[in-house]
Amino acid sequence: MGRIRRAFAAQTAVSPVAMGLALCLAGTTTQARAQDASSDVSSTPVAGDILVTARKRTETVQQVPATVGVVSQETLAATSATNLLDLASVAPGINMSRPGISTEVGIKIRGLGSVSFEPSLHTSIGLFADGIYLPHSREFATSMFDVERIEVIRGTQTALVGQNATLGAINMISRKPGNEFAADFRTSYEFEQGSTQFAGGVDLPIAPNMSVRIAGLIVDDQGWVYNRVTQNHEPHRKDTAFRAVLHWEPGDNLDITVVAQRGLNTYRGSAVEYTQTNSPEILDALAGRSGLVDTKLDRINAQDATIKPIDHLRTNRYLLTANFQLGDYTLTSSTGYSDYHENDHEDIDLVPGDYFTRIVKESSRQFSQEVRIASPTDRPLDFIAGVLYTNEKFDNQTVYDLNYPFGPAPGLNLAGSFRTQFSQDTDSISAFGQINYKLAEQLRVTLAGRWTHERKDADLSRVVLRPGLVSLVVFPPYSPFAVKRTDNDLDYLAGVQYDLSNYAMLYASYGKGTKAGGFALSVTLLDEAGFGTETAKTAEIGVKLQDPNRRWLFNIAAFNTDVDGFQQVLIGGPGIIVNSTDLRSRGVEVEAYWRPVEGLQIRLNNTYADAKDKITGNRAPLAPKWSGSAGLNYRTGLHQDLDLILDGSVDYRSRRSYLPDAAAAPTGAPFTPINVSVAVAKHDDSWELRLIGRNLTNELAVNSGGPAPALPAGQIGISERSRTIALQLRGRF
Repeated sequence: MGRIRRAFAAQTAVSPVAMGLALCLAGTTTQARAQDASSDVSSTPVAGDILVTARKRTETVQQVPATVGVVSQETLAATSATNLLDLASVAPGINMSRPGISTEVGIKIRGLGSVSFEPSLHTSIGLFADGIYLPHSREFATSMFDVERIEVIRGTQTALVGQNATLGAINMISRKPGNEFAADFRTSYEFEQGSTQFAGGVDLPIAPNMSVRIAGLIVDDQGWVYNRVTQNHEPHRKDTAFRAVLHWEPGDNLDITVVAQRGLNTYRGSAVEYTQTNSPEILDALAGRSGLVDTKLDRINAQDATIKPIDHLRTNRYLLTANFQLGDYTLTSSTGYSDYHENDHEDIDLVPGDYFTRIVKESSRQFSQEVRIASPTDRPLDFIAGVLYTNEKFDNQTVYDLNYPFGPAPGLNLAGSFRTQFSQDTDSISAFGQINYKLAEQLRVTLAGRWTHERKDADLSRVVLRPGLVSLVVFPPYSPFAVKRTDNDLDYLAGVQYDLSNYAMLYASYGKGTKAGGFALSVTLLDEAGFGTETAKTAEIGVKLQDPNRRWLFNIAAFNTDVDGFQQVLIGGPGIIVNSTDLRSRGVEVEAYWRPVEGLQIRLNNTYADAKDKITGNRAPLAPKWSGSAGLNYRTGLHQDLDLILDGSVDYRSRRSYLPDAAAAPTGAPFTPINVSVAVAKHDDSWELRLIGRNLTNELAVNSGGPAPALPAGQIGISERSRTIALQLRGRF
């Protein structure tokens, strides 16, 4: 039951009763003072507390003066989530756009984040895996398995969490090996599409104070969009991944962790559909017959080409972390290397035939070294200080081939083929630190800062492979040339935290974060590829309340974020342009849970975010005003040593658009999937059999969309995944 209680605490919920209790808690301040309560007392974790490392220290999530959501390994297993693309379904408040053809992913928190299809951009939501920063959106399409937890840190977090986390951060922490032999597995079969998955791991003690955990994942995920031409459901995803984690404590003052991970993600086919056109005769002519390609969102498409849509994404990650105890201080060294290699073949015309194809070969190789020192936390003043060096080499070769039988004028068809070559070397060094000072027994202030020097050197060129209007005029050729840019940025965070009692805290903070400028490889005119620095400033005020016995929790925060120079690359006029803009998001977040009786937990997460373009007044893309989840979990004895587990949720998001010009893409209607799972488990959790239903009502909505290629007033879209019903078996020994 201990594991279940911890899993309960990793989720959030609320009820009117819990809200009332929470609001009354402020009245306990006097009593708490009489009992000489202090932050030192409340900082001691107890059973049921959720521990996080969002601020490079281990502390309870209720101690962190920021909005931090935690997804536990139990939640991931109970929902059968295996890919970072599933993150939006298990972490309320995150909005993601699925890639329809390639692995280019958009992600937003509080209505802000990166949605551009530009591969060279670093994401504004920082992704970290075991301390390794993963800068590109493609890495959000990789496997998610055998994790201890996932921390979702909202707001501007650059000062301490890490570079480019201007609008939030996601921190994945792998499971560490135990000191005794143990093994676990889970396997499932999905009945609606026929998908299968297997994940497992084993802990192996190999020497005194040394153990290793080996884990792996195999996924065969069938698609949810029916292709009338191939008569297959697409996209078909296959994931294989392997990780080894070695933990060694050679002495009382030293511990070492080594992580090695490899993965291969393969996507075949496309989920993209035509949703609108005022030129159906063109579609019919391209398809070869009338009515083959429809123009409504119905999880049906019709495309085929000599170059079959396929995307191979291979990833490697290696990490060496050493913690040295220097008296009461901890010196940490973290050395990381990560790379990915992608080969992407796309049929962009979305009809039978070879009218518009794209071939991408892309790679990224990154080395990082961080050294930091942390003081003890039981003193009036504590601190963290460190330096970080990163080097990334990014290469992209993209070939476009167009061969449409029409164009802007008779005899002037949309045709031609060209190859764009882009290479970029990024060197970055930063110094960072944070000071927490206790002004009084219940009052603390925080000051954090990061200075970053970053240099980018890029080489660009474009050659004609087949002459035509597109390759000579729209995307003209360029001889090889070099560009460079240097950024020096100072980011900061200032905050104050006041303890009303051991279990109630008020906080306020203001932070600035920057993302360095760079160069875009997808633009029509390569000599206009540069873009400037993106700067975000976030003000946040919040309250965190918790019952001493962990029966309920209520957290609420209000925020306002302004972004200047938001980096984006858009289709504009006849081509693709850099179009930076200014954004603003303000709103309120609530997370809560309530356990009215033993075994029952009711939870609620909700985000209201009013995110707009400050220049045009339009809503920001991929930014619903309302998003969240409400649900419950109930566990009770069934028979002797068997338990019955019921889990259900209603996820929701309001209407959202997908481009800065909302009229250029299909509008996403409100989406409210209902999810239910039922399980029978051994009382000691040695095994569990669970039936998992996602989107049970098979609700249909647009996940992402944009303008149709070459068709006037045409639109394309990708639907949310259809209903899935899976039977999953878990075991451990």
